[in-house]
Amino acid sequence: MKKLLFILLMILQTSGSEVISQTAELKEVGSRGRYTTVGPFAIFDPHHESVEIWTPPNGQKVPVIVYAHGGAGYREDDRARIEMFRRNGFATISFDAYEMNNMDWKFVTRRVTNSGKQNLIWGVFKGAVEYAAKSDLWDSRNIFLYGGSNGGRIILYAGSELKYKNIRGIISEAPAATGYKLGDLSIPTIIPFGKLDTWAGTSDTDYVWKRTYPSSPISIEHWVTAQQEKGHPVKFIFYENAGHLLFEGPLEKVTVKRGNSISFTAYQGADPEALKQYERDVIAFVKRNMVQ
Repeated sequence: MKKLLFILLMILQTSGSEVISQTAELKEVGSRGRYTTVGPFAIFDPHHESVEIWTPPNGQKVPVIVYAHGGAGYREDDRARIEMFRRNGFATISFDAYEMNNMDWKFVTRRVTNSGKQNLIWGVFKGAVEYAAKSDLWDSRNIFLYGGSNGGRIILYAGSELKYKNIRGIISEAPAATGYKLGDLSIPTIIPFGKLDTWAGTSDTDYVWKRTYPSSPISIEHWVTAQQEKGHPVKFIFYENAGHLLFEGPLEKVTVKRGNSISFTAYQGADPEALKQYERDVIAFVKRNMVQ
């Protein structure tokens, strides 16, 4: 059986349908060497080596934060976000969906579309939320969803797709402008953005929250406005002196290269005061929406 599977994978690799792993396959889109991902996709495995399940050492039952990483996989800025919640006494569940899908993070970051990345994250994330809802390691009456960039897009989708009544709030940092469809949210939601976030844009004013694409014709800004007009508890929080990936480090302008060409120049990181205010805002949001 193993030999048969190996032969099948080799046939697929040599027939133009490139395969990076046995879990998720890649399908080329367009003519610029970009790919989307095709299932089956990995599901959440609490025993996988990339999974970190943390509870306070005092044994208290506290709210749990389920975290969806961004398009580069679970990196240092993702760890910093998780650490913010741990030092404030909350339980956390985090993972690397690319590792679970046996995908190379460098390849995914540079060559896979936002939707393709989100396919890899979604299958694992929804299982992590289910795990959070059923475990007695924390106060499962209080589940919060947290994510950044592509992970931020995933949790906005999850807010209308998942039907767990104990999801009390959503924190979506700089959600990707393209990818999974955004539905109606009745769950309290905040969307933090650095005011200088033009990541992957074409100019200094091509802000992520204003951007549209043929595949995603409604911008994050217009979606938030529509939610507010319906009376849904969704709002932006903008931070001065901050770009994309607020936890990446000090605010700096970086040039991102993909392949042999320069793709874009944009700000990433944030000033210390912006991060301090971000933490105050996010922790206050969780505490405000907890049930006792």
